[in-house]
Amino acid sequence: MSASVGPRGGPRPPTTQSSMPDLPDLSHLTEEERKIIMAVMLRQKEEEEKDEAMLKEEKPIQAKTVNLVGNKKPPQQNDIR
Repeated sequence: MSASVGPRGGPRPPTTQSSMPDLPDLSHLTEEERKIIMAVMLRQKEEEEKDEAMLKEEKPIQAKTVNLVGNKKPPQQNDIR
C-alpha cells in the first residue's frame, strides 16, 4: 500500500477529529475512503441515538396477576321462573 500524500506530494495534513472524539486515524486513507467511513460512522451514531430515544420513551410494562388454574367463577345463569 502506498503512503497517502497531499496535493503537492508532501504528507497529508491530519484530519480534524473535533466532532467525533473516538475516530480512528484516517490520515492514511484517500479522501473518498474517508468520506465512506465517516458516512458509516455517522449512520451508526444516528442509529444509537434513535435507540436511546426509544428506550427513554418506552413506557413501563404493568404487570397483571392472572389465575391460570382453578378459582374460576362459574358463568352466571339467569333464573327464569
